[in-house]
Amino acid sequence: MRAIKRYFVGALLVFLAYSVGVSITYYAALPVPSALVGLLLLLFILFKFPSVEVDVSTFVTGPLKHMSLFFVPAVMGVSLFWDEISSNALAIGLAIILTTAISLLLTAQVAQRLLVKKDSLNRSKTAGASSEGAGNDQ
Repeated sequence: MRAIKRYFVGALLVFLAYSVGVSITYYAALPVPSALVGLLLLLFILFKFPSVEVDVSTFVTGPLKHMSLFFVPAVMGVSLFWDEISSNALAIGLAIILTTAISLLLTAQVAQRLLVKKDSLNRSKTAGASSEGAGNDQ
């Protein structure tokens, strides 16, 4: 019963973040994809309320297993526009390589900072717990 509750809470959070992202993008007339705004909102929620991480991960595990199905329409679109793609292949290739390199670099930097912060928090908690234990021995 608990797993079902976690699943529905996770689904509610994901779809709520997406819906709010769509609303923000629409009403603010932002030139940004609404799904990206929703993902950033979900990221903010997960940082602010880390306890819901388990709920969200319970829900998103299923769709992530079948992620390749989401790319079928894109692959079909490539076949429809092959003439335009082949005539701009160099520009498209450079754009893909540069944006991938930039996103990997930014992701690595953010992950490194988060892991260092998490490691320092764990060390301070461990040091605090060991100093409390040492004080109880006396």
